[in-house]
Amino acid sequence: METVLFVCPHGAGKSRIAAAIFNALAAEGWSATTAGIEPQDRPSLHAPRLLAGTPAADRLDPEPPRPVGAVAGAAPVVAIDCDLPGAIRWSLANQEFEPSMVDEITARVTALAHDLGAARG
Repeated sequence: METVLFVCPHGAGKSRIAAAIFNALAAEGWSATTAGIEPQDRPSLHAPRLLAGTPAADRLDPEPPRPVGAVAGAAPVVAIDCDLPGAIRWSLANQEFEPSMVDEITARVTALAHDLGAARG
């Protein structure tokens, strides 16, 4: 199994959205997980709200956010709106938790999955 790690500052919102979208479209043998630079106590309420009614909604990780060091063996690592040495950095144009952010994350995740050969086809 190949694993993509999406990291955001708190591991609670943006990375959760990205991983859920990746997991909804990933080909067999691929999965995504999440972590935070400074993890929050619980997942953000924005992710389920923004993904409601989409195939990715059922793929949201309900577990508490974890630190980056707790996730081993993932490649590639994508840092969303944060810096992490060795990671691909995504700076989102929209920082607000609204549909346009999900659209941007969806486009980036879809491109990444295609680049990795990890998209259902």
